[in-house]
Amino acid sequence: MQNRVNLTEERIKALKPDEGREVVLWDSEVRGFGVRCWPSGRKLFILLYRAGGGGRKAPQRRMTLGEVGSVRLADARTAARKYAGQIAGGVDPQSQRKEALRRDAARLDRAVDAYEEHLKSRHVVNTVHIISLLRRELLGPLGKVDVQTIDRQSVANQVAKLEERRKPGAAQDLRSKAATFLNWCVNRGLLHANPLGGWRRDRKTRAQFTSRTGRAIPEAELKLIWRGCSAVSAPYGDYVRILLLLGQRRKETAFMKRSDVDFAKGVWTIPGPQTKNGREHRVPLPPFALAILQRQKKWAKSDYVFAGAGGKRMTGWSKRQPDLVKKCGVKFHLHDARRSFRSGLSAAGVEEEVAEMMLNHTREELLETYDREPRWKERVDAAQRWAQYVARIVDDSAVIELAATA
Repeated sequence: MQNRVNLTEERIKALKPDEGREVVLWDSEVRGFGVRCWPSGRKLFILLYRAGGGGRKAPQRRMTLGEVGSVRLADARTAARKYAGQIAGGVDPQSQRKEALRRDAARLDRAVDAYEEHLKSRHVVNTVHIISLLRRELLGPLGKVDVQTIDRQSVANQVAKLEERRKPGAAQDLRSKAATFLNWCVNRGLLHANPLGGWRRDRKTRAQFTSRTGRAIPEAELKLIWRGCSAVSAPYGDYVRILLLLGQRRKETAFMKRSDVDFAKGVWTIPGPQTKNGREHRVPLPPFALAILQRQKKWAKSDYVFAGAGGKRMTGWSKRQPDLVKKCGVKFHLHDARRSFRSGLSAAGVEEEVAEMMLNHTREELLETYDREPRWKERVDAAQRWAQYVARIVDDSAVIELAATA
């Protein structure tokens, strides 16, 4: 270790790089302590030491104690003495510092925040939902813990609680989203291994398969539901009718905006950020459906087609659906409308690929990559055939007359 001198503020100030090369001036008071001067003129207090004992065979480490100008010489020398004492006792201060930084970054709340920024940078459509789920079902119960302390049991407990509350979809969502989040933590060095690696949901038994919820609504019940829609508060009845006619997802339909509907061409375009798979989806609107959409009440400064009170998003689902079930006398789920639509397309002889495109289901990777044909004419024809089938069953003369006029 050359250039050992009694470091002073004056000597540090006079220190300059040697012909464009960095220079280190070592302190004579504290062994391994010095000032490093970069070619740019930047100067740092450093400490050079050997970690873990073993004399000259031990690995040599260099740690920064602060930048000259931001840290006083006396303070940097005091810190060097403190670390020298720890090193003599077999402690590696640099490893401790790195671990402290890791723990700080790996605190669950900060890791979730960083994960949110990561998802946003990749334009992940469901970022809001994913982060909300992690904060509500993981961060909320576990608190600001180090992600290293999260084990499989702690996540399994949260999943079990959701299943006990009869929320199997939310339970599976948490299992999936938590596993992906913890994989990201591994890739970022915040976690050594994913505790959920290899964890799979139990396979369904035969009894569970045979008792699956959901069904395609038969003709007689479809007619009762359609008529029951006239007996509930607006706009819920017509909202359910559009679900039956178009077969789109409940939330995407509930948040339909007039600016996304081309009434002249009969096309509803669902923006990518609102769809489940993040892809823009065009839905053909047969005259029967257009007539229902056109008769919805318009609210000032509101773009929602099925607007609730004051033009805001429609709410009160927990009361609206039971009321409809009671009025029509048919027990059904909103998603049954989507099942009925898809089953009806098959019954009408619509090609499977066209039917799946109408539901905006993700196709196989190779097809998705190379086959970009939208098959729009076939989709329009299929939508019209299904609408005519529904119209024949429900015999809603008022809407049929409006459709004919349109």
